[in-house]
Amino acid sequence: MVIDKDTILYYSGTGNSFQVAKDINSELRGFKLCNISSIIAEEKIKIEGKVLGIVFPVVYARLPLILERVLEKLEITKDIYVFAVATHGGAPAEVLIKLRKALKNKGIVLNSGFLIHMPGNNIFAYGANSIKKQNKAFEREKKRIKKIAHLVSERKNCKCELSKIMIDTLIDRVFINMTDKIVGNLHLRDEDFWVNDNCNSCKLCERICPVNNIEFITDKPIWNHNCEQCAACIQYCPKQAIQWRNKTSKRRRYKNPNINVIEITHWKDGSMRS
Repeated sequence: MVIDKDTILYYSGTGNSFQVAKDINSELRGFKLCNISSIIAEEKIKIEGKVLGIVFPVVYARLPLILERVLEKLEITKDIYVFAVATHGGAPAEVLIKLRKALKNKGIVLNSGFLIHMPGNNIFAYGANSIKKQNKAFEREKKRIKKIAHLVSERKNCKCELSKIMIDTLIDRVFINMTDKIVGNLHLRDEDFWVNDNCNSCKLCERICPVNNIEFITDKPIWNHNCEQCAACIQYCPKQAIQWRNKTSKRRRYKNPNINVIEITHWKDGSMRS
């Protein structure tokens, strides 16, 4: 596969990273937005534009597994300016350093890397923030986007940003074996999803899953152990029928209010957005 235009590759579950990708494009104009879920099956992904952006959510201070798989297939020419934006609700630690190393292994230079704090969506650990806190995060995001867009437009080389809370990085380093084990078994953590009697077989979870991990063989969803733990299925379920273990029944759901379902599932027709 060849992408011959300035492009932002993004991966998003509940919409935060998609919003960031869209907002960057609103400032810079002319980019193609490409959901990496739509190109994961490609054998090679060759980028021939002048600028490549990579926007993704932090998962246990790591890259999403699907992003790691795409990076293995990535080929770009040396004169392309590459920037990345990692969205996080919790601790990002040194995730951009990890991305830089992964790209370096492919002979690709990460020219700049930015962090943007967004409303948390890790329902496996906590419920959604209040609307007031969410709105404050969105206001900060707007300001950050303008700064990032300016730096990208000038093709500035910037150091990869680190978590401002140093304890995040320390914890990540101390517990790296534990979190590596969690991420290594991430696909199988969907074994703990289940549905209650509220499920009406609307199949939204099947349509919204960014890795096509859900199907309906009967009138209830089945998870096929390719989960990214993005939480899209559980967060967007209109009946709050999907649960994870015994932890989520009383937790408030989160879905990015600035992104609609049609936009999130748009990539499944194989197209890219400008």
